[in-house]
Amino acid sequence: MLANFHNRGIVSFFLGFLLCYAVVAAYLRSKCYRDPSSVFFKPESARVLTYSSFRKAQAQKFGDLAASHAVAKWANSTTPDLCIGVASVSRHGFSYLKETLGSILEGLDRLERERIYLVVFLAHTDQSQHEDFHQPWLLNMADNLPNYPSDLETLDLVRQLEIDGNYEAHARKQKIDYSVLLDECAKVHPKYTMTLEDDVIALDGWYHRALSALQTATRKTRELGQDNFLYLRVFYDGRLLGWNSEEWPLYVESSVAVLIVEVIVLVALRWRIAAMRKFLTLPVILLLCGVCTPMLIGLFFAAGRNCMMPKTPGVHLMHQYGCCAQGLVFPQRQVLDHLLPLYRNTQDDHAAVDTFLEDWANNHDSLRWAVTPVLIQHVGGKSSHGAGDQESGSLTDDMPFDYSFEMNDPIELAKEHRAWIAEMREMSSKQA
Repeated sequence: MLANFHNRGIVSFFLGFLLCYAVVAAYLRSKCYRDPSSVFFKPESARVLTYSSFRKAQAQKFGDLAASHAVAKWANSTTPDLCIGVASVSRHGFSYLKETLGSILEGLDRLERERIYLVVFLAHTDQSQHEDFHQPWLLNMADNLPNYPSDLETLDLVRQLEIDGNYEAHARKQKIDYSVLLDECAKVHPKYTMTLEDDVIALDGWYHRALSALQTATRKTRELGQDNFLYLRVFYDGRLLGWNSEEWPLYVESSVAVLIVEVIVLVALRWRIAAMRKFLTLPVILLLCGVCTPMLIGLFFAAGRNCMMPKTPGVHLMHQYGCCAQGLVFPQRQVLDHLLPLYRNTQDDHAAVDTFLEDWANNHDSLRWAVTPVLIQHVGGKSSHGAGDQESGSLTDDMPFDYSFEMNDPIELAKEHRAWIAEMREMSSKQA
């Protein structure tokens, strides 16, 4: 009879566990649908451009204003804190450039805008091929609209690459385009150079967050005993930060360690505390360690890494899984000493600029930092070189995307930005 009572107790406990398990799973299903590494991932909901749509509307409004009115620009009496270089190629009737530039500039105080030098390069030998060529809003927003160098050798090479139009041609031409941007930025001697792709959306307050992250990256670099870092990444692909196959031994070891610790604790309790022996029978220990805990471990991994172990806000090293080149900030010393010679002199046509740069960084043990949360979102679904081309520019499964970006609160971001501007103005008035 006692055995039957004990068995009923085990069954009741397990049924209660299953009920709690179902409640937790339902909660995780509602919480983790934005994590692409989760079994609860809902792409149709996670890819909805909530905050990005808000910023797009603001950017379009700013662009429309810039088409008919002069807007603030770099104060050429000062050395800019930041030079932003954006290379843009025709997408054959589709363009994100106005929204990208509008989101960068919208909301900036004059004090901020005057410290930024904006270079926009329409990367065609015949720039009239670009949809936004000679648009009034572009002329009023950009500080510099360069062309390719005038030497015939470079022009002939670029024309041939434009004609070829395949991946190898794109990879080779992209490095030439970046060298033009970096060279134009170098002429104004900024502290940092940021390269952005032409299909991103920046959040309100990106500038002060970038400056703060750069200060942190500089401090952490010195703490590691190095003089300089290669770049600060302001965007990374959230899809690549899940449970990676290269780390499966670590996951197995951690799971086994949890089970071993649990067994040791339960056996120790049963051995040391006489009253526990009545409850912690061998069948109960077997149920806990052989069924319940493995189910919980499985649910933990099923819920997704980004959901269960999100990256803490701040600046972190990111030498792996840091795709792609949507937004990178380089100390100017790195631009002059390494990047400009690298892009000018290479004949490589096998790797796009992001892969090419990562390979070089790995070979030179360069420090690469990333800021969390990201400061920009990639919204381009229509490629400039044919890969994954979409007629409407809609978002696709294979495009880099940060799902947490869409959870930004525009009111809180605006409040944070205004507070920083007020602090800046106060500091400026004290220095005057």
